[in-house]
Amino acid sequence: MTKKTLLYSVLVMCVMFTSLPMLMSCNKDKDDDNSVYSYSTSQQTTLVTGFGLQADSKVLANLDSVHFTIDYDNGLIYNADSLPVGTDVTALKVKVEFLNTVNSAVFNITGATVQADTTINYTTSMTRSIDFSGKTVLTVTSADKSRAKDYEVKVLVHKVTPDTLVWDPSWRRDLPGYRHSAIGLKAVKQGDLYRIMNFNGEESYLFTASAPNQPTWDKQWVSLPFTPQIPSLTATDDALYMLDTDGVLYTSVDGLDWSPCGVTWHSVLGAYDGRVLGIISGEDGYYHDVYPRTEGFVSARVADDFPVSHSSDMIVTDNTWTVAQQAMIVGGLDSQGNAVSDVWGFDGNKWGKINNIHSSLLPALTDATLFAYYTYKTVSGTRRYARQETWYVMGGKLADGSLNGDIYLSSTQGITWYKSDATITQPGFMPKFYGAQAFVNFETITAAGGNFMPRRIASAVTSWECPFIYLFGGYNDQNALLPYVWRGVYNRMTNYPVY
Repeated sequence: MTKKTLLYSVLVMCVMFTSLPMLMSCNKDKDDDNSVYSYSTSQQTTLVTGFGLQADSKVLANLDSVHFTIDYDNGLIYNADSLPVGTDVTALKVKVEFLNTVNSAVFNITGATVQADTTINYTTSMTRSIDFSGKTVLTVTSADKSRAKDYEVKVLVHKVTPDTLVWDPSWRRDLPGYRHSAIGLKAVKQGDLYRIMNFNGEESYLFTASAPNQPTWDKQWVSLPFTPQIPSLTATDDALYMLDTDGVLYTSVDGLDWSPCGVTWHSVLGAYDGRVLGIISGEDGYYHDVYPRTEGFVSARVADDFPVSHSSDMIVTDNTWTVAQQAMIVGGLDSQGNAVSDVWGFDGNKWGKINNIHSSLLPALTDATLFAYYTYKTVSGTRRYARQETWYVMGGKLADGSLNGDIYLSSTQGITWYKSDATITQPGFMPKFYGAQAFVNFETITAAGGNFMPRRIASAVTSWECPFIYLFGGYNDQNALLPYVWRGVYNRMTNYPVY
């Protein structure tokens, strides 16, 4: 979805569960028959190759599908994807697999909440429950009693709910280029660069960075030969486009030198495949237009219920059902000035309405913020979770002029929409807004820990890419520019990924 960049600050919230050294060396899945181990013969005599919990629906549905990681060198067995908040781990039955026959496998339980300090020999008492609220050590002794190996076993439970969208107030940053005199500011992505155009009514400044989390942006004064409509600023990979107050479309390669394109538009919708899409206002109605125009292009009349202005910024994503990428806009004002709740898509040739109005809960909105991000769904019959691309709508003005504070989601590529529940909300400390820009930026999270060797042919995973949301600017209910960049993330993606 976006260019991957490095994490700009220490991610405090990734430590969401019981502290555990992230010394990942071996994820042994019971269905994985291709694991290749490099242990010596003596090590193999005490090797645990599989660990899991037995089913117990009174504790948790599909408890027996929880995945456990086995780290031989560090003597650790644990579930990287912690159990839900509040799960009772004081009486769990386990299942253990060994590479070779062992003499004994003894669990030593100390400091538990319910179970008194005790030892349980798994090889002779496989059906006994174990209290994992304290410290549990599994000691495996080889068949010939010549070697013993200790594994600390941890059944991790989340301290906070992982399936939540978090906007930590400490992550908030000042909006690059913000000045009290600014009356218009918009951020766009041009190729690999992020651009912000600031206009205070007389002067314009361009701010440029390679990532939305870059602390310092390059600043340049811009001598515009026209008075800009800042909200119309749009970028393709190699050019910027913007309307003046008379609707004349201008373009620039670097944001400094601007020239007219020779077309006059009512509004700009967005960019698609190197072209910018717009609306022409004619005496007999509104028409679609593109720039640069392709050979044979003919302007088509706009549908009566199509938003001719004030729709969300257009996003372009891959589509499951089409070969070409799909562009999408949400809401806006139709040709009669009415706010609409429709979602429209563009496949490179034609516009069409996407959402099913009979099953969509989207309200009529103008200047809403639309972006593609993620949620998670459970894999049927397991305690596993699968990431799914999800479209988000935030902010915007409702039909009565008030600002929207709810978040609407679609995991069906814009066809059906629903209002998010309490796990995905806009927090009260974040002001309601309209006209903000959203970017999703992948940033590297590195697991804590020292040197370790992979125990399989494949290298151990020590870092992963986590997508963060950045919301730039927008306006409040007094039409004043909001001077902030907000940073959000879906909690589960900050946890060590389970493979």
